Amino acid sequence: MSYKFKPIAIVSVVVKCQEKYLIVEEKLANGDAIYNIPSGHLEFREGLINGALRELDEESGLKVDSLDGIVGIYNFVQSSYSVIRTCFYLELENFPELRPHDPDGDVCGVSWKTYEECLSLKKHMRSEMVLDSIKDFENGARYPLSLLKIYNRILPNWR
Repeated sequence: MSYKFKPIAIVSVVVKCQEKYLIVEEKLANGDAIYNIPSGHLEFREGLINGALRELDEESGLKVDSLDGIVGIYNFVQSSYSVIRTCFYLELENFPELRPHDPDGDVCGVSWKTYEECLSLKKHMRSEMVLDSIKDFENGARYPLSLLKIYNRILPNWR
């Protein structure tokens, strides 16, 4: 029997406004809170940028037409699965009104945190990739969207 490996594709967005970062609070099944940046699974036939814009809207209510660039691509590997997380960034001048409406998620709140406050949440972050994305952005990791080559069409017989 042949097995076709399919990694989990995640998109996320570091959002910074006036020296604060947008943090999403999620509730776990046991009631504990964990923290994240707007993130989620790429949906079927969805491009990376469109997926990031959708997740940003769903998890924060922030509707924008474009992102500013890429922070990095993160690969988390375990024995049973592999995650590829593409992290974008968006810088805002003014704080927008936030209204999460995540239809399938566990988002229970959003807030703005300083870099130091983000560091203090280390033990409560969804994964180490969340804080690493914020740290990388804080340390100047910014790549242009042109790094991505996007092909918006479904190819015949594509498997």
